[in-house]
Amino acid sequence: MEAELAALASSGATALVGLMISDSWAQVKGGFARMLARSAPAEAPLEELETSRTELVTAHLEHDDTKMAAIESHWRSRLELLLRSDETAADALRRLLPVPTPSPVKTISNFNSGDTHFGSIIQAGHISGATFHMPPTSGERIDKDDGPR
Repeated sequence: MEAELAALASSGATALVGLMISDSWAQVKGGFARMLARSAPAEAPLEELETSRTELVTAHLEHDDTKMAAIESHWRSRLELLLRSDETAADALRRLLPVPTPSPVKTISNFNSGDTHFGSIIQAGHISGATFHMPPTSGERIDKDDGPR
């Protein structure tokens, strides 16, 4: 049972830290604060979570892996203590942990009938920073100095 609680505390801390720097934080922070409030005054856990989040976001932006690891370690210890002192906390923590969902399979179909096209066709969900070099259309003159006219 001891190893199970340690593993749950570890995965809970990892999830908590991950959620703190995600867009989901606003939706889950209340649940974590309520769970932590079982062993502290009601306002204290929310303040502590928000302070940790501020420190974590700063460390994340500064690429300070040591600080991020220290914050996660703090929450691992805090959760382990809670799990040992409150037997209902394990179920509460499991309910707060995000459930991995499989990514939906996306199928892209392209049908072309009738016309004949000669050239490149690029089909993608997202293209960023791409440069396409196209041959000049008829009537365009190319100067070596400044491209098509």
